[in-house]
Amino acid sequence: MDFQQFFKEHFLKKFRALFNKQPKYLLDIKYYPEYLSFNEFDSKKEQILSSLLLDFSCRKYLPQALHPVLIPKPDGSLRLICIPSIQDRLVQQITLEYIREKYPDKYKLATDYDFSSKKEEGGAIRARCVALDFRNQYSHVLKTDISAFFDNLDRKIIKKNIDIQIGIKEIDFILEKIINIDIKLPPPYSVEAKEFEFLKSKRGKGIRQGMPMSSFFASLYLYNFDKFMNVQNIKYVRYADDLIVFCSSYGQAKQNLLLIKDELKKINLAVPDLEERTKTNIVKNKPIDFLGLEFRYTGKCFRSFIPNSTFERVSTKLLAYDSLNKNIKRQKNFPDVIQDINYITNGYKAAFSDACNISELDKEISEIKTKVFSKLMSSIGIDINTLSARQKRFFFSL
Repeated sequence: MDFQQFFKEHFLKKFRALFNKQPKYLLDIKYYPEYLSFNEFDSKKEQILSSLLLDFSCRKYLPQALHPVLIPKPDGSLRLICIPSIQDRLVQQITLEYIREKYPDKYKLATDYDFSSKKEEGGAIRARCVALDFRNQYSHVLKTDISAFFDNLDRKIIKKNIDIQIGIKEIDFILEKIINIDIKLPPPYSVEAKEFEFLKSKRGKGIRQGMPMSSFFASLYLYNFDKFMNVQNIKYVRYADDLIVFCSSYGQAKQNLLLIKDELKKINLAVPDLEERTKTNIVKNKPIDFLGLEFRYTGKCFRSFIPNSTFERVSTKLLAYDSLNKNIKRQKNFPDVIQDINYITNGYKAAFSDACNISELDKEISEIKTKVFSKLMSSIGIDINTLSARQKRFFFSL
């Protein structure tokens, strides 16, 4: 089956899955006049499919500009996440699935050492489990991350790797177009000058986070680096730009850091120096965070724990729904609130299911949900404590 036939068979199914994941209030939203909302796309999906297939046959597919979202970091800097149009999301998802299904060896070549590309196999959970196993075998840990990773990916190197390692002629033009997608700059008057300059500086370089194929391109970019790490027999786990390396001594950890820095330099990347207040650390018995969990020594071995900061974050997110007036202002009715709360809580419980204190998170979530629903019910004159356990379970999943 060629790509166009594969795309045709998967397009409507992929769109329906994407559509069904969207909250009701997002179905009519679009970021730009030239974008389609989910409801508009739904009404035109057959025509859009025909148009895309024609573009593919003429090798003239052209993605739309990405919508930029700026997220403040704790240090005051900004993180750029980009939202593709619905059409381009589907093109990327189906293209990635095509490579994975029809060229499994090529897909594995690009993603074998990056757990962020293995979400179907557990992704972050699998990465933490492998890292925890190594943690209990080695005395020292070097933890670092690649500085401004996605922003510093060289598009020429990515294209070269695509040609050499992937080399699928019928989709090479699609991959090249995706690599070159840039953000749509907002009007200068609509954002702060600092934010506008930040966005402007990102155009024409790097790979934008938020695209379905971002991790695939990033993994492929690090193909030779991962190969080097394995040839050197360095025990490590990589999740996108996060690196955790396991060593037998402090000296070995420092030596491995030098090797990593030298190898990354060959592809125009870097990690922070080993100094105070950087993201590069070497520890022996101290707790260390990795992908949201904290590895702590419990007297016999290291175990993974959900940190206190995550409990606080969950509490803040859920308590944001405890006001009737605030929910109404956000145009949320009671079923919307139930849906949002379930989405948040199920997400956290699934993300940290490998933590040894997951039962504490379950208990905390249950207590906060009771507070939220008690306050909402009391605002309409209902005392939740008068309900039976069966009624609470039915209405609120308590």
